[in-house]
Order: sequence, then C-alpha cells, then structure tokens
Amino acid sequence: MNNENLVTRSMKTSLIIGTIFFVFLSQRVSLQVLWGGALGITLSVINLFLLSRLSEKLHYKKGLFYVALKFPFFYGLLIFFLYQFHFSAYAFMIGFSIPLFVIILKTFGGFPVVKRATIIRSA
Repeated sequence: MNNENLVTRSMKTSLIIGTIFFVFLSQRVSLQVLWGGALGITLSVINLFLLSRLSEKLHYKKGLFYVALKFPFFYGLLIFFLYQFHFSAYAFMIGFSIPLFVIILKTFGGFPVVKRATIIRSA
C-alpha cells in the first residue's frame, strides 16, 4: 500500500464523513457544534495535505516554501478561528481527530487476513 495513496484516500474519506455528519446532525445539534466539527475536520485535512507535501522528496527551496506556508498559515488560521468565532471546542477536537481515526482504520484494513491452516490427518 502506497503511503501517498493512503494519505490521499484518508483525506477524501474524512471529508466525506464530515459532510455526512454535517448533513445528518444539522437538525439535531446547535450551529456552534456543527461549525466546530466542520472546522476541525477541514483544518485537519489541510494539515495532512501540507504534511504530505513536506514528506515528498522536494527540492530544498520548495520544501522551505511548504514549511513557511504551513506554520503561519495553518496555525494562524487556527488562532484566528478560535478567537473570532464562537464554536464548541469539544466538537473541534472531535472533528480534528476524525482523519486520525480514518488513517488508523485504513491502516488496519490494509493488513492481509491470515486464516489458520486446518490440519487434516488421514488415517
């Protein structure tokens, strides 16, 4: 299993799960909880995207560009949303951790299942 493929598929799956949660929970929970979870998933996927670009074999200047982009952009965006908008911090944490759970489950699903061999003795 290719690691790039795993990260890309995990980002897509996380966005799909987030969209499904957003649609189905929109009638049952407050907007603060909805936007907190959506923001958590979105920022986590952006973080995964930037980290996957950093892990590639890049030219030195291009790698520095992604590092320079990740820290101020990602953490600045996080601080901006935390202070400007009122949303549930718990929902944000749950949303931020959903891509991690998706990666863990996809990794476990990538292992081959080994069946125990049954020994049949013939007389």
